[in-house]
Amino acid sequence: MSKQVLVIGATGRTGLLIVEQALARGFAVTVLARRPEVLGELQSRVSVVQGDVLDRAAVSRAVAGKEAVLCALGPGRDSPPTLCSEGTQNLVSAMEAQGVRRLVCITGALIGHPEKCLGWLYREMRMAQGSALQDRQRQEQLIQGSGLDWTLVRPPRLTRGKPQGLWRVGEDISIKAMARISRADLAHFMVQQVEDAHFLRRGVAISY
Repeated sequence: MSKQVLVIGATGRTGLLIVEQALARGFAVTVLARRPEVLGELQSRVSVVQGDVLDRAAVSRAVAGKEAVLCALGPGRDSPPTLCSEGTQNLVSAMEAQGVRRLVCITGALIGHPEKCLGWLYREMRMAQGSALQDRQRQEQLIQGSGLDWTLVRPPRLTRGKPQGLWRVGEDISIKAMARISRADLAHFMVQQVEDAHFLRRGVAISY
């Protein structure tokens, strides 16, 4: 029987690739989306719960019956400044209430990664991010303080490059000024984690 997974942020550039990768792996995919039409041809291959991650009832409906959640939540032009933390609070609450334990969530290389492992550019970016960084930090704190089986994935600059299938990943890998990872490889890694417990309850950076 296909594993039932939910993708949050499915209509974003990385989220769409996560949906494709999850379907290719044979998962039964549900998405929570305000504008399902953005999914294009994928819309006919997934179950859609139309709604917003800030709507607790919609999140609860989307989580129901799932075995894992892949979260690629990210702010858009019209998003409130606390989208990631508020949306994640709704997601964590729904997962805990319904006994859905596995959560794999993208945050970013600036969040949680050891200072000694960041190159000068990333250290300066961390200082300049302000409220956006605070929202991501709060997002990580909510996940880390939960009872879920979580993995936090912290990529550097994302590219459109073709998947290479080869990357560095770990809690203490160095992130330099030119560090990057393609959205396709990030999506591949995310989907792998649904059935891989190696990075359970750990936050890891991923980069070429």
